[in-house]
Amino acid sequence: MTSLTRLAGLALLAATSLAGIQAAQAHPPGFFPGPPHFEHWNDGYWHHGYYHGRLGWWWVAGSAWYWYDAPVYPYPAPNAPPVVVTAPVIVAPAVPAPVEETASPPPAQVWYYCKAAKQYYPYVSECPGGWKTVPAKPPK
Repeated sequence: MTSLTRLAGLALLAATSLAGIQAAQAHPPGFFPGPPHFEHWNDGYWHHGYYHGRLGWWWVAGSAWYWYDAPVYPYPAPNAPPVVVTAPVIVAPAVPAPVEETASPPPAQVWYYCKAAKQYYPYVSECPGGWKTVPAKPPK
């Protein structure tokens, strides 16, 4: 019975070892391996369609699939991932509306008259009854 136990143990060990190798080689969905050896890169080909549920242009080199939004001819560079370049958005500052300058009317010309002294300022410097403003009349 010891030989049967040893044989069962070896079979169990072999089964778990093989299961571990398969689990280590399995990749999660969406995993794409890195670049293959360069000698296979130039032997790749373009495939347009779905791969792992994603539509696009695929560069297939060896067993590796690389997604691109458009094919690159003759073939993509093996050491550079596809790059999307967008032009920067330039926002011009808002131009303020021009301010219309309206000419203000000239200030009203007035003279100051003192009724008590019967004289105009600056000929009289003080007025006991207060100053009265009168429209200026240029001399004739």
